[in-house]
Amino acid sequence: MNRLKKINLTISSFLLMCLIMITVVRDYSSAETGHETFLQANQAYKEGNYEKAASSYQELIIAGKINGSIFYNLGNCYMRMNRPGKAILNYERARRFIPRDPDLDFNLRYARDRIKDRIGNPSSFTFSQWLNNFNWSEIFWSFVIINLFFWVILILRLWIKSEWTFYVLMGLSLLWIVFGISTGIKWYVETHDTRGVVVVSEITVHAGPDEKDTTLFKLHAGTIVTCEREDQGWRIIQLTPEKRGWIKSEWVDQIALPRHKTTGGLHP
Repeated sequence: MNRLKKINLTISSFLLMCLIMITVVRDYSSAETGHETFLQANQAYKEGNYEKAASSYQELIIAGKINGSIFYNLGNCYMRMNRPGKAILNYERARRFIPRDPDLDFNLRYARDRIKDRIGNPSSFTFSQWLNNFNWSEIFWSFVIINLFFWVILILRLWIKSEWTFYVLMGLSLLWIVFGISTGIKWYVETHDTRGVVVVSEITVHAGPDEKDTTLFKLHAGTIVTCEREDQGWRIIQLTPEKRGWIKSEWVDQIALPRHKTTGGLHP
């Protein structure tokens, strides 16, 4: 009787976990890419009509049919139009989908080399930097697969209490914890990303939300800042702990999107 209760409890827990996963997966897999618009944008890019191509890519983004290739291609359009701020913004957005793409890495480095403001980045390895090498789908699906194997072995051990199932279960338990934590951190980082990119050629940072307030310093297109609260068309931004002030909201676009959905795509 105890074994039967144990089996029922295990199966019920497994089915509950599957239901939760299906609910999350459905939220991230409902988009379809506007293939025809994407091809038209690529063709316009090849013909050198970068304004038209950028407009078509923006149309896809507004419609919520987005992926790494669209942001990458849009960034290329802005680089061709000599707008490094918008280019870096879209390259950074593309990294959320295709973080290990070599073409993206090269173009992003090239764009960063062209900006005027130089802010050093920490070189030491962190867990967060490791997570940046993977997109949300890769982390999430790894956790799903590990979780599936974990429950299979757990149920199997109800009948086969052998040494190998014990060690496999211990290994899967460790992976389950690591990837469970990684999934949570990745979700938090992407949904609480407050970074923004200066998208105009030059901006003036003021001590208050008024152009008559004291000028603190200037920033240029492509500089990444931390965005804080917004008030009546003005926003507080932070470059470093010592450099912080008010700018007009339209001067900076945030990297984070309201929601992200990964679909396929090819570079032009």
